[in-house]
Amino acid sequence: MLKGLSVCYSIVTMTFFSVAVSGYWAFGNKAEGQILSNFVANGKPLLPKWFVFMTNAFVILQIAAVGVVR
Repeated sequence: MLKGLSVCYSIVTMTFFSVAVSGYWAFGNKAEGQILSNFVANGKPLLPKWFVFMTNAFVILQIAAVGVVR
């Protein structure tokens, strides 16, 4: 069990670190903390309204699911 858990955590850690390192390599420290904040130019969103709505809806669903599980 410990060996399987170690493999699982190492794979998840490597996945997150590879995304973080490649994102920093591509955008540097100019990237915003929230992903959708990067797609705003001069106060005008570069994404369609339905995309922002769906993103926020999925975030709320995920938070609700975590609340139900706890």
